[in-house]
Amino acid sequence: MTPLERELLDESELSWVEGLLQRTCGLSLTPALRQSVQAGFSSAAQRLGADRSRFLDALRTGDPRSVSTLIESTVICETYFFRHPEHFRALQELCFRRADPRRALLIWSAGCATGEEPYSLAMALLSAGRAGCGDRVLATDVSERALQTARIACYGEWSMRGLDQLLRNRYFSGEKPAQVISEVRKLVVFQQHNLISDRPPGLFDVIVCRNVLIYFEAETSAQVLHNLASALSPEGLLVLGHAELPLAASLDLEWIDRSGTTILCRPHANLPAAPKPVHRPLCKGPSTSPPASSPTKRAAPVVLIPAVVAPAPEPAPPPAPAADADGNLFDAAREAARRGDLAEAERLAVQSGESELMPEAHLLLSMTAEARGDLAGATEAARRALYLDPGMAVAHAMLVSLYSRLGRAEESERARRNAMNALEGVEDGVPLRGVESITAGALRRALVPPQP
Repeated sequence: MTPLERELLDESELSWVEGLLQRTCGLSLTPALRQSVQAGFSSAAQRLGADRSRFLDALRTGDPRSVSTLIESTVICETYFFRHPEHFRALQELCFRRADPRRALLIWSAGCATGEEPYSLAMALLSAGRAGCGDRVLATDVSERALQTARIACYGEWSMRGLDQLLRNRYFSGEKPAQVISEVRKLVVFQQHNLISDRPPGLFDVIVCRNVLIYFEAETSAQVLHNLASALSPEGLLVLGHAELPLAASLDLEWIDRSGTTILCRPHANLPAAPKPVHRPLCKGPSTSPPASSPTKRAAPVVLIPAVVAPAPEPAPPPAPAADADGNLFDAAREAARRGDLAEAERLAVQSGESELMPEAHLLLSMTAEARGDLAGATEAARRALYLDPGMAVAHAMLVSLYSRLGRAEESERARRNAMNALEGVEDGVPLRGVESITAGALRRALVPPQP
């Protein structure tokens, strides 16, 4: 047995760790995400300086630091600025531009990861002419490590891929990494929050919770959705990921179609009875639900205080991950891209694509080329991915956007049809091959053309 194999969890241990993640933060894992549990376990043990056995023992005793480190090392924090721009356009039209400038808007970014989403919301507020209105964005996540990155507010090209140059010039200073300007940063407050065990932190005009519920089991998703709906002010708006909208069908919310997407609205204060609560306190081991007669207390509104804005030093980039003994170059390339080191990501992706003939490696090269503004190079790399796997739906979908930006409308529409054909017969919950985690249902919804 190699040293690497001695550090890996066996099947029973892996199942136990999966159960722990489900109890503490609601993470329900598909087979495609099991590798991230093993990687997260190893990363967390290394961060705490513990070997496999000691770290597993600490988890079994419910050690809070060990459990929280495991969660932070496992949860998916993939995001970028103005991801799904149709959501921001809809919020501008339905709320930001129409709201009374004499009344401050309160917005909750639930599951904010490393901060790109709440800062995008703050930028959208300022672009709508709401500077000086007192608006606040509460940004929460279960991972304190992700929140620490968010508070620094320095981002590389990977987080800014596809960002409009006008927005980049207006709301960022410096380069590599670029710093979010203080006018944006002072609108955002960061706070650790667990959607499973914590009550909603107040009442909000807008709640954005995207691509979070897809990792929960049905019962947990239903409870979290009810909690989110109960935290909406009358006529408040709820934004979910495309694949998560069907989960909200049972709630008494109005569905509003705008800008090629659907936003949910709370039309009045009455909501259907909540499903039985699912209580899973963080870092306290297995829990039991309280008796049915236990009263449900309404959370007191959160007091939003602007974050202290001070010039943040440029953080030292983390060390580049080396390929493991099995030559896992692609994972190292993806990590390099996520921290904004595009040159290293491309170098490793090229090696990965050449040595393993991986279409995912060429798709990653397409994404890094797009981040650098090389649309022609991005298009060619996506086509190479399809040469290796003609049925790769994510690569076809990548070409939809690229051809559109190049002004090649007919080819963009052809790529969209090819992507839909590749998804034919694939169930919505099935994860797809690609660089980012996305299900067939989520991609299928994203490919539906906006209605005129």
